[in-house]
Amino acid sequence: MARATISDVAAAAGVSQATVSRALRGSANVSPATRAKVEQAAESLNFTLSKSASTLASGRTMRVLLLVSGPLNTWFNASVLQGVYDVLAPEGYDTIPAFVTNREQLDRFFRDLPRDRNADAIIITSFEFDTALHDQLSALGMPVVGLNSPSTAGFDASIGIDNAAAITSGVQLLRSLGHRRIAFVHDYIPHDMVYGTSTRVAAFRTAAAQAGYGDDDIVMIGADHHDTTPAMLDVTAAGIVARLLSCEQHPTGIMGETDEFTAAVYKELRRQHLAAPRDFSIMGFDDAPVSRTLDLTTLHQNPVELGNAAARKVLALLRGEAPEQTHELVPATLVLRETTGRAPNGR
Repeated sequence: MARATISDVAAAAGVSQATVSRALRGSANVSPATRAKVEQAAESLNFTLSKSASTLASGRTMRVLLLVSGPLNTWFNASVLQGVYDVLAPEGYDTIPAFVTNREQLDRFFRDLPRDRNADAIIITSFEFDTALHDQLSALGMPVVGLNSPSTAGFDASIGIDNAAAITSGVQLLRSLGHRRIAFVHDYIPHDMVYGTSTRVAAFRTAAAQAGYGDDDIVMIGADHHDTTPAMLDVTAAGIVARLLSCEQHPTGIMGETDEFTAAVYKELRRQHLAAPRDFSIMGFDDAPVSRTLDLTTLHQNPVELGNAAARKVLALLRGEAPEQTHELVPATLVLRETTGRAPNGR
């Protein structure tokens, strides 16, 4: 049997082909009765309007780019992708994921984007954007929405976790448990990229000072390279733990930049025959599945919901509307588990 065409639907519904196209695209200038008649005819003939035809008529690609930092298969990035897809798919939009891991890749992505012009909007996750790039995309008519980015600069709208408030609650927990020396462990921070998680380093220093810790009471230890393969993460964690334990008075309260990074450090501390919370307290950030596996105290965020919110802001901007909240910060919730407790021997 030959595949039904738009002319077949038009004949069955008793309308023009143009009316069929408008009705199936959801155009407003079609009466409800006519739209129902066209939809019934299309269903009976198993006809679906070609997306390419629809987009040519509307001037839109019906695609939204999602640009993330780091691999797509990480817990956070995959969850954000799911959240964006859940909102955009019912509206007829495809979500096109892409990722960058360094400045060279980022510059190349935006250098090629005007030529490709294969999307109506872009969501940028977890790294700093700038106003020059925003202006470039604005000239193309592409709204830009940030998700968990370090600042709101360069974004038409944004959604993110309140990292400063979250880190403060973690520091206050360690203080209330009697930890007099505390540490923050974090991944490598490149000189030419600013990531959303990188802001937690400065937030920790600020929160510690506000809680009454002096400079000699805090220890900041970061990785000297970036490699998240399991083997290299273990090597990085071993180096960080060696530096922690070589302190004249080693910290007993430890916070990590992410659950994944914290888990590697925690694993190495246990390999050195130290136990939490008997010898130290340790907490992560994210509430990723690994934190539940290790019963790790952490700060909870929900990247699926962040993706939902970012996608809703995109849809509003594409409709020419202002989002309900243009730039939005949501709290991260402290989740107490087995790895935090009173400081050992009052230290």
